[in-house]
Amino acid sequence: MADPRGVPLWNSLTIERRFIPDQGRMTYQPPQDWFTIVAPLHGLCQVEYLDGSGWHQTTLVSGDTSRLVGKSAVRLRRPPSVKQRVEIAFIALPTQHFRYYADEHPEVAVRDLSALETPRVFDPVAAAMAPGLLRAHDAGVGEHYAFRAAHYLTAHLLHPHHDLRSDTPGLNPERLLAVTDYMHEHLASHITLEDMAKEALLSRYHFVRQFAAATGKTPVQYLTELRVDTACRLLTTSNELISQVGSRCGFPNPGNFARVFKKHLGCSPLQYRQRSQPT
Repeated sequence: MADPRGVPLWNSLTIERRFIPDQGRMTYQPPQDWFTIVAPLHGLCQVEYLDGSGWHQTTLVSGDTSRLVGKSAVRLRRPPSVKQRVEIAFIALPTQHFRYYADEHPEVAVRDLSALETPRVFDPVAAAMAPGLLRAHDAGVGEHYAFRAAHYLTAHLLHPHHDLRSDTPGLNPERLLAVTDYMHEHLASHITLEDMAKEALLSRYHFVRQFAAATGKTPVQYLTELRVDTACRLLTTSNELISQVGSRCGFPNPGNFARVFKKHLGCSPLQYRQRSQPT
């Protein structure tokens, strides 16, 4: 089977990208018998969820995820202060994967998936996988890739982890938003650590430490991934010349654009565009 663009569908896991609409809210119903990970790709996202005492709200920043085990729908909102489009990834794994893995690995601590369900958890491992899964799916990578990714995610979720947050306090959501907004607005320009630290109202040293604590990535890593992810989207959705796409994403030198792109995706921008086209 394939999606409307001709890209083969995966069975071991599903991955999709959604944008919160202009009115600022969307409802997501987790599929039954699937374990869903919600991760913001760009921008802050508010999650409204229902429990026995009523509706509650929390905010996801980069590195945070929501974990859902079917049943109740959640509402996703763009915070009023956020002007950029909020992009969210949804990764879903069949619950049977967890049962099979637990049967084969009796040492796992988690047996009841409901113990993993939470509206917010800092999980930079799962959050960092979302962009790569989207790129691989859009490029038509086969089921073997999805199977290995699903196995890795299942093991990651079922084995106990210490608190992944650093002892260093991370940027608060407002300062993190100021920095990521600046990246989006100046993506075509040369952005320095000093520029980003200024937006966060911090020294360069403290900014790097606090940004990494909040996102699980250095500012340069985050910015480079943002540039590459944006380039992937433009290569797929526009007819612009590859050199123009590179310039719009902060790579004025075509050779450097090709090198960085291949380092992250394993193929050239042209190859990525060709693989993403419907057959």
